[in-house]
Amino acid sequence: MTIEAIERVAASSWPTAERTTVGEWVLSAGDGFSRRRNSAAPCGPLPGDVERRLDDVAAWYTVRGLSPLYRITPTCDPAIDRILDERGYRLEAPVSVMTRALDGVEPVLGVASSPVATEAWVATELEALDVDRSLAGPWLATIAAVPSPASFVTSLGDDGAAGAGFGVVGEGLLGVFEVAVRPGERRRGHAKRIMEALHAFGVREGATRAFLQVAEDNDPALNLYRALGYEPLYRYWYRRGDA
Repeated sequence: MTIEAIERVAASSWPTAERTTVGEWVLSAGDGFSRRRNSAAPCGPLPGDVERRLDDVAAWYTVRGLSPLYRITPTCDPAIDRILDERGYRLEAPVSVMTRALDGVEPVLGVASSPVATEAWVATELEALDVDRSLAGPWLATIAAVPSPASFVTSLGDDGAAGAGFGVVGEGLLGVFEVAVRPGERRRGHAKRIMEALHAFGVREGATRAFLQVAEDNDPALNLYRALGYEPLYRYWYRRGDA
C-alpha cells in the first residue's frame, strides 16, 4: 500500500462535479461542498513557472465563485507549502490518514447495508452530519456518483436508524468515509458497529487494508480508530487564499 494508491482511491470514492489538470496539478470544483471536492492537488515537482501557475489556478477558482484552495499532501514538493504561506494562504483543517490491516473480521449484528445509498441512509447521514440544507443538493450528487463496489451501512438503535457511513473498495483497499451518529445516539457503540460492518464488507470484496481520514482535532473519532487498530500513515492540510 502506498500513499499514491490511497490518494487515488480516495479521489475516485469522493467524486467531484468538475475536474481538470494543469501540468501534473489536478484542479477540482464541486459547488463549494467539501474542501476535497473544491481544491487543487499540486502533485509532483514544482514547475519552473510556479508563480504564473498559482495565478492561473486562482483565476480558475475565482470565476467559479470559489476561493483558491490547495490540498497539501506528501506527494507535493514541500516548497509549495512555503510558497503558499508566503503568499498569505491560510492553513486549514489538518487531517490524519490512518490505516489498518483487514483480517479476521466477524459478521456484525444490528446494522443494515446496501450497495447504494437508500433514502433511509441519506436521511440518517444528513442528520448525523448536520449538513447545511443549502448544500444538500451537491452532497446528494456526490453520494449518487460513488463508484462500486460500495457499502452504505446504517446502525440500528431502539428507535430506528442511529448512525451511518459508507465504504468503497479499490486497488485492494477499503476507504471508509462519513461515519457519523445522530446526536442523541452517540457513545452507544454505533460508530464502532458501522466500522466493523464496513471492515467485513471490505474483506468480502478482497481488500487487505483499510484507510480513513480524520481531522486532527477530532479526539473522540481518533480514540475510536486507535482502539480499532488504526495507525497514522501520513497527514495533509489545506492552504486557502482570498476569493
